[in-house]
Amino acid sequence: MFAASTQRRTWVWGAVATALASSLALACGSSTDSAVVGGGNVGASATPPPNSVGRSMSANGGTEAGGGGGGDAGAGTAADASEAAPVGPVVTQAGPMPKISSGLPAYTNYGSNPAPSAVDVDYSTVWRTGHDPSPSDANWLALDLSSVPVAMRTTVYSVWFNEYGYNYDTSDGSSYTLPGDFTIEANAAPGGGQPPTSGWTTLASKTANIYGSGANMFDLTGYQWVRFDCTASAPNVAAQNTDTSLQWNLYDAHAGNDGWKFGGDSITANSMDHEATNDSFDQLVHATVANDPAFEMAGHGGWSTATLLANIDGFLADFPGRYFGISLGTNDAPGNDPATYAANMTQLIDTVLAAGKVPVVPTIPYTGEPTHASIPTYNAQIEALYATYGGKLVRGPDLYTVIYDGRATMFTNPTDLHPNAVGNAAIRQAWAAAMVANVYGQ
Repeated sequence: MFAASTQRRTWVWGAVATALASSLALACGSSTDSAVVGGGNVGASATPPPNSVGRSMSANGGTEAGGGGGGDAGAGTAADASEAAPVGPVVTQAGPMPKISSGLPAYTNYGSNPAPSAVDVDYSTVWRTGHDPSPSDANWLALDLSSVPVAMRTTVYSVWFNEYGYNYDTSDGSSYTLPGDFTIEANAAPGGGQPPTSGWTTLASKTANIYGSGANMFDLTGYQWVRFDCTASAPNVAAQNTDTSLQWNLYDAHAGNDGWKFGGDSITANSMDHEATNDSFDQLVHATVANDPAFEMAGHGGWSTATLLANIDGFLADFPGRYFGISLGTNDAPGNDPATYAANMTQLIDTVLAAGKVPVVPTIPYTGEPTHASIPTYNAQIEALYATYGGKLVRGPDLYTVIYDGRATMFTNPTDLHPNAVGNAAIRQAWAAAMVANVYGQ
């Protein structure tokens, strides 16, 4: 079993409001209220999410809740999958997908934390409303795209994220300030001033959302504004955290698709989100190559290959990106059934390929927790998968070696299941280095 830590991810609730010559409007529910540039203390006070649920898992030993090695897929080894693997995309170097939202002028009708914090380059800041959304009094955030070159705002990749909850799928717990009912809208009105109060066109909509992020691909040809409009919080939102907060990135996707989603367990949830320390996957990659990948963290504490199999169709259905990471095995290993693990991984890889995405699989990270001594046997199955799928499967980082070599500093105690902050940072760095080499060709 795992215990949730009382340590949550630290967010800076101050104002970081740098507005550049371009402005983009993200609206969480339409409203006739006047726009507030950079936010302001409007309506209910914003209560930081409580410390009762942790972003970081405690580094205790044992198997995470929900772990196990079983699954619906039949027994077999990775080598059994060879010719049965469906035809999928051949891995090629991804075209750069430049971020176009950083520093754009941002407007909101409510803002206990300023609107520009949603689109600045600092992941320790966030737009937050301090106001509960409703259909008659929504929370919205709007950005003016008019200063972005027209050629860079035709096909646009959008990803918003709220990572206060521990899991990407928050359905088995509480969420915090998470949008539930919302639309993403665009407007052709001229930029350079306050956001328009009418003429918005809906590009996407969702009701009863319980996911901690969302991605879309839009055709914004002819539009000057985009807005996130939220009319209700998530159905599982926690008391005193019923307002709205998020960060939002937009990318020029007309020449390439560099969207990522990292499926996995608690180790993924701990290490692969948008870090307040600003050493996230996208930032580490962009520090080395021109690519600035858009990504979502889709980890969930306690999940095994069987659990992701039961949920992967939904995870892929709303994912317009190209690369899907499958980082699983820690919760399969105590079951000591590598054949079932290999069959489940084969089915997951085939499902990603059938959806037209590129699967990326790392090795299972080392842990000194005694019930996980079989991890090397499971990693042998991953090596067999690399051989079976060839260029259809991207080789992810060798997390076992990274964590094993750094085990003296990457665990609080030698028999802990979860790496500590040093280990989580090493996982992010390993992901970035491996993808720079294996995807971006550097």
